[in-house]
Amino acid sequence: RQCGFALYEAVGIRRDDKAARREQALRNYRFFDAPHVAFITTPRELGIYGAIDCGAYIANFCLAAHALGLGSIAQAALASHPAFLRSYLGIPPDRLVVAGISFGHEAQDHPANRFRTPREDISVAVERRA
Repeated sequence: RQCGFALYEAVGIRRDDKAARREQALRNYRFFDAPHVAFITTPRELGIYGAIDCGAYIANFCLAAHALGLGSIAQAALASHPAFLRSYLGIPPDRLVVAGISFGHEAQDHPANRFRTPREDISVAVERRA
């Protein structure tokens, strides 16, 4: 939530501006104006392990895109309507729709692309033992 509020603030949307927040949320489904999107699925029978594999794939896809000079964004929202995606894209019912990745050449002047999420100190994320 903190990240979402900070991102909306970075693009000039006030917390009390429900119409602008709704419009920004809808940009997910326009792939944030990216020219390409990849939908990530996994075999249903793999369960949580398939989701873990998808997370690793998404991270590496985004890193590879960056190395090639492209921008990318992983989008869980794109998986929020799996029935539509199944019918439109012909995704079989034995696959779970996990996420989407929108990608293309980054609009570097857009405020959202200059926004960086805050990070916890490593001591919060990693416990060191002797």
